[in-house]
Amino acid sequence: MIIKTFFYLSAVIGILFLPESIWEKCWQFTGRIIQYLKVLKDKNPLMKESLKGQKLLALFPMLEAKMSMGLKTTDSDLPQYKFYTTLLLDLLEVHRKRGISLKSILPELRGNLIKDLQFESKITSGVVGGNLQFIVIAFTTWGFIILSSSLAELPLKFSILMIIFMFQATGVFIFNVLLKKIKNQTFKKFNQAIERLYLFHALSEIGLSITQTLQESQVMQGDLVTHKVFSPCASRLSGLINRWSQNGMSPKSETQEIVAEVWHLKESAFTRFLKHLDLLKFIILAFFFLPAYFLYLYSIFQFFMEQ
Repeated sequence: MIIKTFFYLSAVIGILFLPESIWEKCWQFTGRIIQYLKVLKDKNPLMKESLKGQKLLALFPMLEAKMSMGLKTTDSDLPQYKFYTTLLLDLLEVHRKRGISLKSILPELRGNLIKDLQFESKITSGVVGGNLQFIVIAFTTWGFIILSSSLAELPLKFSILMIIFMFQATGVFIFNVLLKKIKNQTFKKFNQAIERLYLFHALSEIGLSITQTLQESQVMQGDLVTHKVFSPCASRLSGLINRWSQNGMSPKSETQEIVAEVWHLKESAFTRFLKHLDLLKFIILAFFFLPAYFLYLYSIFQFFMEQ
């Protein structure tokens, strides 16, 4: 035991007095690893999605210029980011064909796109931070396993090591899969509801009949009327449509208020989702990584009890 401790101390001291040329090579190698990690980060699906959103945001001045000149914007002109691209193309097409005004809608969409990108940045940081936590804890656990077995001459059972590895790998897998599923279930309904509300708002300004406006926007079909979270908004919109059909009063201003309410609901969902992300990280650590560590401690105690 004393000889092994002396060996490890000698190794540490030897590392501290390595020549400068070796340290320079180590720094170069570290720089390459950091560069590789940056490349992996750019290839991350979450980062790719955010990059598309940033590109779309940068194209808003171009969209406004094309709109003022009456030029058509096609799918190839815009990167696909969530529902924003489809909505912009639909609104620009209606503007080009029927002359609706988008002066208030485009700045509003731009502002909400900025908020969306800020949220995605927080999500990416949370996901990357969670996975890094799992990796650090896994490396710490395996370092402890290797060091303790070497110093105390403990036998390493293959079955125990496999169970520890499976616990950790399963935890990382479940974290990423569940996160993606929860995110999709939380925000997918907002995408369709907001898209159809904007189309209804735009079409209601240009003198189309109620039937044609409802048919083209499909606002009273789909997620806005099927999800309970939108029940107050759907009821209010239904009342506005009935009023429009009875006395011809335009629902324009009230529809804008409903759109703002749906955006507010989405922002509240953003906040809840970030809390769910932290809770999910805690659950994965508590049910997968800590049990893996305690399993090895139990195997150590069991070994000493048998001696």
